[in-house]
Amino acid sequence: MKKRSICCTVLAAAALMLGSAFTVSAAEWTQVGSEWVYLDSNGEYMRDVWKSDASGKQYYLGSDGFMVRSTLLDYNGSYYYVNSAGEMVVNEWRYLPNASWQGGSPDESNWYYFGPSGRAFVTSNGTVQLQTIGDKKYAFDVYGRMLTGWVSEGGEELPAEEWQNAMYYGDAGGAGNIVTDSWVLINVPDEDNEANPEPMYHFFFGSNGKKAANTDKTIGDKKYHFDERGVATYGWLQTDGSWAYYGDLEDPYLHTGWFQAVPDEDLNADANAVGTEYWYYASSRGDIAMSEFKTVGSSTYAFNERGEMISGLKVITLAAANSKSIDSISNVETLDDLPTGDTDTTNVYYFTEGNGAVKTGSQTVTIDGTAYTFNFKSNGTPKGGGTTGISDNHIYDHGRRLQADDGTKYQVVAYGDKEYLLNETGSIQKKKKNVKDADGYYYCSSSDGTLLHGPLDDKCEEKH
Repeated sequence: MKKRSICCTVLAAAALMLGSAFTVSAAEWTQVGSEWVYLDSNGEYMRDVWKSDASGKQYYLGSDGFMVRSTLLDYNGSYYYVNSAGEMVVNEWRYLPNASWQGGSPDESNWYYFGPSGRAFVTSNGTVQLQTIGDKKYAFDVYGRMLTGWVSEGGEELPAEEWQNAMYYGDAGGAGNIVTDSWVLINVPDEDNEANPEPMYHFFFGSNGKKAANTDKTIGDKKYHFDERGVATYGWLQTDGSWAYYGDLEDPYLHTGWFQAVPDEDLNADANAVGTEYWYYASSRGDIAMSEFKTVGSSTYAFNERGEMISGLKVITLAAANSKSIDSISNVETLDDLPTGDTDTTNVYYFTEGNGAVKTGSQTVTIDGTAYTFNFKSNGTPKGGGTTGISDNHIYDHGRRLQADDGTKYQVVAYGDKEYLLNETGSIQKKKKNVKDADGYYYCSSSDGTLLHGPLDDKCEEKH
């Protein structure tokens, strides 16, 4: 009975000395010297255990029975922190030096977050669990240390050279939170990049914090491709024989519709070497038009085997009659480059310089310094093929108007299995009798312009 009285007296005195540090309850707390202990029903110190005061605050009693202060604790595989008053910290950040049992340098400190139960948030079962604190997400390792920089799915902070293996990125320069719904533009070491061993790449991290990798993704109103490392592809990308263009490093998005770019080395090595740009047209999927005619809006264009929009006067052979697929394209430098004879697949087309749209109707084209009149069809598949045949009292062969040579006045031109009399503008001379050319020869023609007589040294005396 005497012992109980002493204990009560001591506890009462201790409560007065402690003041507002914590609230004593049930006469179980007592002070020994300047420290606090917790006595069990037998008056023994309780050790290695949590105990609370009347307000519910938790305190930890160490192996010697004394209250522990300002210490990171490992208790039953969970981590807690008690402040300078000995109270368990809850719902708080703390910046703490490494504990000896954690490994790492004792000179280093790390951020921890202790949740509502006082336990530090940690990676468990070999997989990091992102924790939402405020309006941000954070990652912590197995000891509860906040992870920043490149973070693996297993909850490890990776060195810069292992960025390819990372799943998350913690904003080391900011609050340390895991980046979500945002781009990260960062320099990384890359031995495979011959042009720059430490290039700057774009990465995107989704709402779950995970790095987009080996996927196509629409972000805003643009489409992007991410390789297996998570790098946003830029420049040209070839897939299953098709080419797509993802812009430059500053803005690596999939280009669709019209765009201008320097070709990839595998598309056009010479142009790539000197930085020559061409116009390209890509579908909504990003595949560029190649070796084909394509109608865009109300205009028709053609693209060579490298996907480059063509311009000027070209001889084009289609893959088949009435097809928009192109088998070959050649330039017209002289009249000898123009096709002759009947063909269903080869024709002449004229594309506006710079603009590239195919021209139709009557056009003046200069070939080897001489101007010629051509006529291109406004219909057909594809549109713009050179007219062949008689039209508007003129004869056309693959678009070129046939005519008498300059200075001859009249000339006989063979077309099909007939011969026609033409003047220098190419008009068919119908029902003509004894018209004389520049050399003094005479000609007569029928009602359809086919030749009846000529060239004659003397005038024709026949009645016709």
